[in-house]
Amino acid sequence: MVVITKRDWTFIAIANVVALGIALVSAKYALGWMAATGSVLVSGAMLLVFCLKHSEPFFIRLFVFGVALGFAELINDTYLIDKAILIYSPGGPYVLETPLYMPFSWALLIITNGTVAAWLYGKLGPVKSPFAMAIVSGLYIPGFEALAAKADWWHYQNVPFWLGAPAFVVLGEALLALPLPWMSTFLARRGFAVAIGLGVVEGLVVFVTTLIALRFVG
Repeated sequence: MVVITKRDWTFIAIANVVALGIALVSAKYALGWMAATGSVLVSGAMLLVFCLKHSEPFFIRLFVFGVALGFAELINDTYLIDKAILIYSPGGPYVLETPLYMPFSWALLIITNGTVAAWLYGKLGPVKSPFAMAIVSGLYIPGFEALAAKADWWHYQNVPFWLGAPAFVVLGEALLALPLPWMSTFLARRGFAVAIGLGVVEGLVVFVTTLIALRFVG
């Protein structure tokens, strides 16, 4: 079982506040892809140093898990772009049809959500924790999606919206979080090869949950 200290929570919270601050400024002035890249670089550097220096290897495994997820999730991005649902603002380097900063942004998200997922698993057990994590993810991510649209990072079209966020994103983000408590707990006992493999699996889960969400609310 992973021991998550008050110091860990504090540092992860600070990194998220930094990323949120950049997003808010970018949303106010529509700063576009350069601000998105800067957000990932700054908060990513903070969290990477935190993970590398931490005595608990769980955190650097989470980082690797997140990067693997981010590149596997390009399948999902490409599908949404080809369907004219997801629109990225032009500019900066790309990998396939997705800005290069996006795969690495998943690593930052997973360090936060993976830590929360592991904590929930320890508190609620293997049955209740996935549903609690789905609620957390379903409430947290859509707000950031709304900021991204105002910041001129990316936006969605041709789909219904709930409270400023695409309905399929709200449902999809909740569904993709279901396996995270199990994966995070399993990752705590395994090495980097497992982290990469689980990241790829979760990237495919993202695509599947997107298809399910589009089918029901898209």
